[in-house]
Amino acid sequence: MKPNLPKHVFLAAGLAGLLLQACGGGGGGGDSVPTPASFTLSGVVRPVAGTAADRDVNDPNAAYSPNDSVDTAQPMPNPVVLGGYVNQPGSGPAGRSGAVGDVRDMYRASLLAGQQINLLIAGDGASNDLDLGLADLNGNLLDVSASQQRVESLAVPSSGDYLVVVTAVRGASNYVLTAGYSLGTTTANGMRLSDSFVPGEVIVKFRDAAAIQGDGLRARARTLGLTDGERAGVERDRLIDKDYFSKLGISPARVEESASGFAGLSISEAQQAKLETILAVKKLNRDPDVESAGLNLLRKPCFVPNDPLYPFQWHYPQLNLPQAWDLTTGADAIVAVIDTGVVFSHPDLQGQFVDGYDFISSLTSAGDGDGIDPDPSDPGDLANGDGSSSFHGTHVTGTVAAATNNAVGVAGVAFNAKIMPLRVCGRPLRQNEGGCSTYDIVEAMRFAAGLPNDSGTVPARRADVINFSLGGNLSSSAEQAVIDQVRAAGVVVVAAAGNLEIGRQPYPVYPAAYPGVIGVSAVDINKAPAPYSNSGSWVSVAAPGGNMSQDVNGDGKRDGITSTSASDVGGNLVNGYETWEGTSVATPHVAGVVALMKAAAPNLTPQDIANLLASGALTDDLGTPGKDDQFGYGLINANKAVAAAGANPPDPTPILSVSPAALNFGINLNSQTLMVLNSGTGTLTVNPPTVDAGGWLSVAPIQVDASGLGVYTVSVNRAGLADGVYSANLTFTSNAGTFQVRVAMQVANNPSAGSVGQQYVLLVRPNSGETVADVTAQLQADGGYAFTVRNVPAGTYQLFAGSDSNNDGGICDAGEACGAYPTLGQPATITVDRDLSGLDFVSGFTISSTGLQRGGSVKRYGSTR
Repeated sequence: MKPNLPKHVFLAAGLAGLLLQACGGGGGGGDSVPTPASFTLSGVVRPVAGTAADRDVNDPNAAYSPNDSVDTAQPMPNPVVLGGYVNQPGSGPAGRSGAVGDVRDMYRASLLAGQQINLLIAGDGASNDLDLGLADLNGNLLDVSASQQRVESLAVPSSGDYLVVVTAVRGASNYVLTAGYSLGTTTANGMRLSDSFVPGEVIVKFRDAAAIQGDGLRARARTLGLTDGERAGVERDRLIDKDYFSKLGISPARVEESASGFAGLSISEAQQAKLETILAVKKLNRDPDVESAGLNLLRKPCFVPNDPLYPFQWHYPQLNLPQAWDLTTGADAIVAVIDTGVVFSHPDLQGQFVDGYDFISSLTSAGDGDGIDPDPSDPGDLANGDGSSSFHGTHVTGTVAAATNNAVGVAGVAFNAKIMPLRVCGRPLRQNEGGCSTYDIVEAMRFAAGLPNDSGTVPARRADVINFSLGGNLSSSAEQAVIDQVRAAGVVVVAAAGNLEIGRQPYPVYPAAYPGVIGVSAVDINKAPAPYSNSGSWVSVAAPGGNMSQDVNGDGKRDGITSTSASDVGGNLVNGYETWEGTSVATPHVAGVVALMKAAAPNLTPQDIANLLASGALTDDLGTPGKDDQFGYGLINANKAVAAAGANPPDPTPILSVSPAALNFGINLNSQTLMVLNSGTGTLTVNPPTVDAGGWLSVAPIQVDASGLGVYTVSVNRAGLADGVYSANLTFTSNAGTFQVRVAMQVANNPSAGSVGQQYVLLVRPNSGETVADVTAQLQADGGYAFTVRNVPAGTYQLFAGSDSNNDGGICDAGEACGAYPTLGQPATITVDRDLSGLDFVSGFTISSTGLQRGGSVKRYGSTR
């Protein structure tokens, strides 16, 4: 049984994180006699498909088997989302490896050329520094990603069997390891052996003399003539080669001595020289006298967008954004984001703003000590100080206009547009209610349109577009009246159609359902309606909102929408990136596309855009021909929209669009669907697709017209195939070119169930967060974890489960598995007035690019707040 530890779990509850503090104790169920009016709850926690768990974590209750050598390497499926933990001796919480250390985890996997291995570190990547390595089965080190960031990434050079190595260089950390296809280059903007740089050379900038105390590295550098010395103490970048390393006291040792996580693996002399250079950079960056240190990179003449998380933004090619970017990137357009405000310190949003305003009139809700003011900074919307705030407006803002091609984070839809942040959503005034008042929203709209408002001021230039990723199911005549005024002033209004609540039929959500507003529903990576998306006659258009229950393209990340975000767990603000799903995150795609249109044709009116939308000129028609309740007029198409605004060449240009661009069947899937569309103008004729697989891959039309456009079923047949990973290309040819879909499949004739590590189940009160019971679930033969909670008093509760890999007494924190009944996105309230059984739900590792600061909770943000 789990010792009496004060376990807790961080989760997203509405727009605020909820800290669930355990009362301790518990187990898989005892024999104590229930008191009167108490009941028993039972169920099974099942691993999410495609998951795996490190088998030598710090939790002493978890099943144990070493995986730190070539001979003991743990088998790893492909694709996979794998949670683990490593630590240097004496680092991290006490536990199985706390004192002795677990400096290396090694996995054996069959990988395909072009796949990507990503290591997402729960720690800060510097004081808790993990590195990622790739070796052949003989232990020859092939590549290393060794930055001081939270993401390490390596590309697989050719198909075959490999060793994947995770090492703890400093400190201790949970991690999530993923393997899958990427839509672009490796994600980490870090240091790899495979990178092009000059071995033995480091570019260093020392801190200015006034900032240095003592006789340290800078003083030694000055005696060698490596600083500007007396020149007003102003430093600049200097090139230091290996001859100076020892003179400066920098001795990057060999692999066996300096990076024990790679000890015992073989490395060539050329790679050794490069690895020593990387280790020197890391050592210099830890020196207090050094402002920055980096590799002397080698360049070649080419232009490639370098946002490291762009390869995971599958939703942009789905909208034909790359083609639209050839015509306009949104310059001179302004998008007002009416939301929770924004985190101005986020590195991927620098230079992206015009002046905004904070219109929260309630001092209690505002949380910043005053009423309305010119500062729309988001101080957080968490009322009780536990967990993390949502920073909802920051996520929406990143999708609209995150800085792009800046080697940081994600790309934005209209990345040269500007954001006008207008804060109207603060702390909820009551439990389970939103913190955005209609009055404040109305005043923000008036400001955005340059109309008189309570601030007593107007912006230097009104907004072109308003983005509402919020709403509710009641209409307001005041709100509708101001929307009419805003549109008359020339501002386009875009709003989320809302997320369906469990067991509830579709219902109107406002402002999306007001006349004149573009209401946005959500689709998944297959261009199918997202399972949570609201529908109705008020839906005008569809956009990607994602579905985090799947990873169709096999890139190792669930198919959500990745954008800028932040965390304030523990009172410390940490900027980062998170992956969400919902109509809230679909809406800024449309707002960004409208900004692209306005940049191309500033004189377009809201009615012009409404007319173009109704004509089909801005969308790819999905579902029932014409307008329907699920997709409106269809899926927004950025290239068509910009063309309709007048930015495209006059000649009709068909575009062959196939979605998804990659399919991974993993171990268990047998069939998936593809959609083939003409995302341009003019006539497109598509030939029957061909496959280059040896009989195991087939494709058949389902709903395909005479031009070859429509839906296809892709199937795999594993019969008679040996264990291994198989890849193939599915090719569509047309009069507009060729499109290849990458297909991967794994054969495991004796497959094992997914694994998420030892699971602990917490029963909590939904309003107070008090933990009523804390039990250890029991592993079953089928891979599920059975649990029984006894002696439960009558009342209402919620059920959560998760792992505790680092043994810190908490579940569901960074890099650990997490689940809730019935889903983590929408935990249900359970009324206990009798014994309940069959309370089954799933637990899995949810990836957040910040290093999983929010505990890996799935966030589903739509318009209902």
